[in-house]
Amino acid sequence: MVLDVARTILLPKQLKADASQSQGVVACAAPAKPVNPVMTLLPLTGAAIATATLMYPVDVLRALKMSSAGSKDAISIGEYYKKFGWRGFVSKGVVPEIAKSSLMRVSKFFFFPIMCDKLHGVKPKEATVLQKATAGALATVPEIVLISPLEVAKLGIQLDTENRFKNNSMKFITETYKTKGFGGLYVGWAGMQWRQSFWTGTYFATLNSWKGVVEPPLVELGAPQAVAQLIAGFLAGFFATFPNAPGDVVRSVVQKKGFTDPSRPAYGISPAGVMEHITVAREIVQTSGIRGLYSGLGFKAMHLGGSGALMAVFIPFFAKVMGIPYGGV
Repeated sequence: MVLDVARTILLPKQLKADASQSQGVVACAAPAKPVNPVMTLLPLTGAAIATATLMYPVDVLRALKMSSAGSKDAISIGEYYKKFGWRGFVSKGVVPEIAKSSLMRVSKFFFFPIMCDKLHGVKPKEATVLQKATAGALATVPEIVLISPLEVAKLGIQLDTENRFKNNSMKFITETYKTKGFGGLYVGWAGMQWRQSFWTGTYFATLNSWKGVVEPPLVELGAPQAVAQLIAGFLAGFFATFPNAPGDVVRSVVQKKGFTDPSRPAYGISPAGVMEHITVAREIVQTSGIRGLYSGLGFKAMHLGGSGALMAVFIPFFAKVMGIPYGGV
């Protein structure tokens, strides 16, 4: 009897106390405040610099092959090695390349989630393949405006077989501006915009599909998630090379012609620059056939496949280390 009375008095109080504690737990587990997109620049920068540094030697091989399309005065990789040794593959144009590639990768990965939101009103993981493709393609517009002078300097230094500029990118940029004007810093712009838009749009549109194919069997085998991310990133970057390559080959030839012919006008960002690329593309096809537009494809596919793989791994790594989540990949 006494026990029954005690239960009647104390149980409601205990239930209230439990309810209060439970509400406190719910309050503490409130959703975290969304991260300011600007903060994602930190892990993206770490990932981009690491990727650009590791992929630089492959970029030199790619540049040598692609700029030789339809050309009779091309320098072979063997001749390049005899002239500059192994240092030529890790030092010539390395500063503008790492600066350019890092800025390029940070820009595209930063603007991609923003474009998904502004264009389609969805987060990247909720977007359709077509929405990702369009958002990725348009995310490259800012980077081209930013990186073109560095891209011009990088290729100019890599192709400076007479060592006129002593591996000094600022000297090359100054000389180009002096002789060609502002348009000289944006020679090859149309081809660069083509290559960036097609590669980036294709990469983001297909990355999750490749993850869906690669991750389940690897997880069953007990492979670390980073391995699956690496392979999926490589496949997305590798296959994105095919629509990207013609624009990159043409712009490489356009830039090389501009470097070697002081009298050749530099059209920069203009309709005339687009027409120049069309003319050069026709010349390449007439000289080497359609295959000419894919000159250096092997090195390029390895370069972009490797870049896609490393970014797919390094972004989650740096995001975790820095405690700054990124939802673009």
